[in-house]
Amino acid sequence: MRIVQTFWTAGRNPLKHSFGWVHPEYNLMSWTLSCLCLRKYYDEVALYTDKMGKYVLIDLLHLPYTEVNVIYDETLCLPQHWAYSKIKTYSLQTKPFLHVDGDVFLSKPIKDDVINAPLIAQNREIGTTYYRQMMDRIIEESAIVLPQYIEDCLKEEYIVSYNMGIFGGSNLTFIREYCEEAKRICETNKALCLNGNFNLLFEQILFAYKVEKDRLLVNTIFSKTYNDNGYSIADFCLLNSFKEKNYFHILGGHKRNHDITDSLEETLLILYPDSYKLIASIFPHRYPRGGIKGTLCIPIMLDDEPIKAYIEFLNKAEKDWSAFSWEELLDVELRCIDGKTLSYHKDRLNEQLSVCENPYLKCFNVPTSWNEETIQKIRKRFSHKKNVPIQKVAVIPTLSSKHRKEYVLFDLESQVLELLRKHPMQMSDLLNELISKGKSEEKHSLWMMEISILLNEGLLIPYYQTKF
Repeated sequence: MRIVQTFWTAGRNPLKHSFGWVHPEYNLMSWTLSCLCLRKYYDEVALYTDKMGKYVLIDLLHLPYTEVNVIYDETLCLPQHWAYSKIKTYSLQTKPFLHVDGDVFLSKPIKDDVINAPLIAQNREIGTTYYRQMMDRIIEESAIVLPQYIEDCLKEEYIVSYNMGIFGGSNLTFIREYCEEAKRICETNKALCLNGNFNLLFEQILFAYKVEKDRLLVNTIFSKTYNDNGYSIADFCLLNSFKEKNYFHILGGHKRNHDITDSLEETLLILYPDSYKLIASIFPHRYPRGGIKGTLCIPIMLDDEPIKAYIEFLNKAEKDWSAFSWEELLDVELRCIDGKTLSYHKDRLNEQLSVCENPYLKCFNVPTSWNEETIQKIRKRFSHKKNVPIQKVAVIPTLSSKHRKEYVLFDLESQVLELLRKHPMQMSDLLNELISKGKSEEKHSLWMMEISILLNEGLLIPYYQTKF
C-alpha cells in the first residue's frame, strides 16, 4: 500500500511556529514519530510538501520518506485552510493509497480488511452542538455558496462527518470527484476569508454526504461512530500505552495538553532516541541537555531570597550532573520511563522485580532555621497547600524540556529511599524490611503505593544487570 503525508507550512517556519502544539518541537516530534512508525510497516511512504517543509523534515530531521514531492507553495490557499493541501494530495494519487496525518501514530500495521477497501477513513462522526455551532456561524455570517445537497444536509438535526486522520482507498474515481467538489467549494468561496472551521465543511462533512449521496461504503479503523467532541484523551492521545493499542491520533486542542506532550516525548525517546536527540539539539534553549556533543548547558539560576540555600543546592546539582554524557543520562531516563509504566500497571509490579534509587538523585534538607514565611515560599514553588509539612526535596535531571524534576518527599517515601541508598533490592526483600518497621502486614498495600509513587516520579527505577 502506498502511504502519503502532507506537510504544508503556508510560509511559516516550523522551527518557530507551533502549528497548534504548545511549542514547535512537539510538532516536529509528532511528524518524526508518525513517519518512523509508518516506515516500520510500509515500504512506500511519500511526502507532499513545500520548500520549508522539505528543509525541516528532510534536510534537518532526515526523515526516511521514500519519495519527496516539493510541489506546494505558501500561496496555495489561505493559511487557515490547511485541509486544502490534503485535498490536493488526495487528488494527485494514481493508485490505491492511504493518507496519514502527521499527528497519527501506528503501533501496528492496519488490518488488511481496512487497508484494501475502496474507501477508508478513521471513523464516522455524529455532530453535536459543537459542530452545529461551527457550521451555523459559517452559513449565517457569510454569503457562502454550497451545492444544494450539502445545504439540505446541513439543515438536518445531526451533522454527519468522517474523521480523516487517515483517508484513502482504491476507488480513485470517487476520490477524484470528491476532491474536485471540495476544490470548487473552496474556489467559489475563497473571497470570504472563512475561518478554520471551513476545513471541517469542505473535507470531512462533504465527504460524508457525498458518500451517502452515492450510497457507498466506507471502511473505518474504528467501527464505532463518535460524537464530534467524543475523542477522549485516554482512548486516542496518551501514548503511555503505545504497545497495547494500534492507533493514536492527537486531535485539535489535545495538542496543548501537557500530559499528552509528555507522553509524546517519552515515546519518541524510547523508540527513537537518536531522533529525539536531534530535535532537542535544534532547540537548545528548550533542551539544554540535548546538545549534539552531549555537553550540558543548564543556565545558572539567580539567587531567590529567602530560599537562596535551595537555589544554591540546585546550581550545585546541575554542575554535578554536567559531568555525565547525554548517553549516560539517557540510560537512566529510559529506566525512569520504564518505572513509570510499571507504576501504571500494578500487575507488572511484582515482588521479583529489583529496584534501586535513581543514581542521579539528590536531596535537599530544609534547614530547621527557616521560618514559616520561607517554607511557604517553597510550598508555593510546588503548589502545595499551606499546612503541608516540607522537610526534604528530591531532584533528578531529565532530558525533557523540563530540565529536571523537583519533588517534595514525605516521611514514608524517604524511608523507602533510605533502604535503597546503598544497593538495589528485590521488591519482596524491600517490602519485608519496610513492613517490619510497622505493627502488621496491613501496611503491605501502603508501602506498595509509596513504591509506585516513587517509580512514577523517577526517584526509584527498575534495576537491571547492566551498567548505568
